[in-house]
Amino acid sequence: MMDKKESYFEAALSDFMFDVAAGGAIRHLVDRGYSIEQIMKRLDYPVPRPKVEKAVYRHLMESGILLSKLPEEDEKIKIHLLQEKDREKLSRMLAEHIEKYGEHNSYMECPFGQWSKNNAGKLQQVLASLSAREREYILGIRWEYPVMYHRLNSRMREIGMKLAGNTDEEWRFYFWN
Repeated sequence: MMDKKESYFEAALSDFMFDVAAGGAIRHLVDRGYSIEQIMKRLDYPVPRPKVEKAVYRHLMESGILLSKLPEEDEKIKIHLLQEKDREKLSRMLAEHIEKYGEHNSYMECPFGQWSKNNAGKLQQVLASLSAREREYILGIRWEYPVMYHRLNSRMREIGMKLAGNTDEEWRFYFWN
């Protein structure tokens, strides 16, 4: 019985120490759009990649940058879907929708979890149109659900535009009141 209490205490103490030493810096760098590799290079002391990935994923989920599902549509929430292939039109429509609904209510559908688990070749093919920095960002996220939704912050909007303009996949962008 004592071993469970001790291991629980040790785990809690370890989490607390990690948060004090690196957690705040990781959250700050995530908010600035840094990839896992960029974050690891900027930390004051070495942190194992899985621990950084876990902290990044947790922050993305807790802050609402990454969603496992969209809000339920009802009379208060009307979800608008954009599926435009013309890059110029899509850019204009995204800018208008983000301005109208706000960045906090603007998301892109991301099937990266599904591809990373079931079709790594397709994932690499789709990501080939991105810069190394953009690929690094996408591949550094733990896509724990087959399809997730990433807020259309400046980084994801840039990525979404490239993917929509350079791949044959159907990319969906969601906005709500």
